[in-house]
Amino acid sequence: MIPKLTLDAFALSPATSAALEHLPGDRAFLRTTLAIQTGGIRAATAHYGRHPSPDILVVESDSDAEGLMAELEALAEMVEPGLKVVVIGTVNDIAIYRRLIGQGVADYLLAPIDGPTLAASVKALFRDPAAAPRGRLIATIGARGGAGASTVAHNVAWALADGAGQDVVLVDLDLAFGTAALAFNLEPRQSVAEALTQPDRLDGVLLDRFMVERGDHLKVLSTAGNLRDFPVVTVDAVEKLVDLARQSAPMVVLDLPHLWTDWTVALLAQADEVLVVARPDLASLRDCRNLLDQLSTRRGGETGLRLVLNQRDAARKVQLTAADFQDTLKIKPTACLAYEPQAVGEAANAGQMIAESCGRNHRLSQAFSDLAATIAGRPLPARAAKGLSADRLNELFRRLIPSKATA
Repeated sequence: MIPKLTLDAFALSPATSAALEHLPGDRAFLRTTLAIQTGGIRAATAHYGRHPSPDILVVESDSDAEGLMAELEALAEMVEPGLKVVVIGTVNDIAIYRRLIGQGVADYLLAPIDGPTLAASVKALFRDPAAAPRGRLIATIGARGGAGASTVAHNVAWALADGAGQDVVLVDLDLAFGTAALAFNLEPRQSVAEALTQPDRLDGVLLDRFMVERGDHLKVLSTAGNLRDFPVVTVDAVEKLVDLARQSAPMVVLDLPHLWTDWTVALLAQADEVLVVARPDLASLRDCRNLLDQLSTRRGGETGLRLVLNQRDAARKVQLTAADFQDTLKIKPTACLAYEPQAVGEAANAGQMIAESCGRNHRLSQAFSDLAATIAGRPLPARAAKGLSADRLNELFRRLIPSKATA
């Protein structure tokens, strides 16, 4: 993800203009303010004689080698020192490329160019080989309230950590009514709200102190469920929190509230995958369509949107089917979770996940495991099912079935 910045571009050819129009459709540029103008490098020189410089400047020239160098010298007089400039030109000469790079040009691209080539060039300007890798971001949100999105988020995070054996961070961002602490029977050290109220102080060490371990591979950052001290959440603060979480684990699961705000939209757009959880009813179908349409646009048409139908057969005679959702939304449900109120209730009361309270062979446990495997992109290692060991079963059989000697 490219940081929040401004990018100005001055194109000459239709091909370059088309390549620039491609950038807003790339999720990496979600936080980029893009301004496209015509006139090439000469127009840029005139423009910055009267306006401040952007963070990145893309200019096009059709001049020969000497003409291009003269144009860049004139531009340098008008822009701020250190400005990242990407030049698009027609001179196919490695010597010119080296000369431009040596004089501080960020990159030189040979015209004509396409959108992916231009996007890759700009992304490379912010790639830090020494930076810590970012974990995959999985955002979970309900199409409507009561869809069970939190239950899905908690159990998927647990399945990824316990089944895949990889480190996972679960962040409960339902600041007012989040239940992650209750669901895992944890006592929060500090809440998400406290982390978001002091973003300037927040770093990886402090974030780790806020999180509570649950098992060998899962860490939970939960809410206090306190309506009295409800913070004002900014996009910058929540993005910093999530970015730090992604630096600490290869997988981060977000439990998002059923809100449509600037910061929830930003996270849904940035997530590698989004789980939209819905009940199989008409209102959920409508809201799923609205939500998926918005997310498809904001995510640049990229995939990564998954539909999870929850509480199937809660109202068997009147419910919609998975085929109804697929026909209307043009997306096949990744998972259809059965309505199991007793299993869910027992797990919630015990502060456990379904696989812990009901065993791994329970159909809901297996469904969460399958969903986690789909997200992980590989089958999860088989684990021993919860229950009696073979030795214990043999002992019971010996007690129940009389031997011949005692018959």
